[in-house]
Amino acid sequence: MDFSPVALVISSYAIIFGALAVSSGLSVAESCLMSLTVFAGASQFIALPMIRDGSAIWTLILMALVVNMRHLLYGLNIGRIFKDESKGTLMGLSFGIVDETYAFITVGPGRKKASVPYFLGTALCAYLTWNLGTLAGAAVFGWLNTGQVKGMDFAMLAVFTAMVGSSMKGKDDWLVLICAGILSMIVHSTVGGYWHLIVTGIAVPVVLSLLWKAGRETVLQ
Repeated sequence: MDFSPVALVISSYAIIFGALAVSSGLSVAESCLMSLTVFAGASQFIALPMIRDGSAIWTLILMALVVNMRHLLYGLNIGRIFKDESKGTLMGLSFGIVDETYAFITVGPGRKKASVPYFLGTALCAYLTWNLGTLAGAAVFGWLNTGQVKGMDFAMLAVFTAMVGSSMKGKDDWLVLICAGILSMIVHSTVGGYWHLIVTGIAVPVVLSLLWKAGRETVLQ
């Protein structure tokens, strides 16, 4: 019940993803298989126009790795929370780490009830909601057969904008965000394609790690 409001939000853009997937040329089965196996909303949304444009498979894989690089940091923090659990348990939990479950268990209501069963419950709820929403969106859009969907891909951008905005706490956060935006626009305007996602995705965690290291050294001094 605690995760229900978050699940409601997930279901809304899962439906949109399903519709966009079919609009991009995937079948209903392919759309559902993608959500079942990938389970990463940002990567899946970004992959759709790349699939539609005929991008090479290695480009899709590289994009997914870069976009989901933040999950390495998520995993480290989840590992700290559940530090007494075995490596096997932590590896099992890793598949359920997405932005919503991570935020819920670390800074949301779930942080007061953090336990392996509780986290697994939220992860399972997110996974089922995402996949049922994908099925609903893909099936309905495929049945309607209305052609291209316009403007609906803004949903994921709106969700991430809200999540980023709510987590901005200091000048370092704003500095990284502004620099990432400028770098992304420069790469997109000069190189083109989807390289701005890859370059920015690599640059941001590097800058963050350097800032974090500098901050720790200052505190230790």
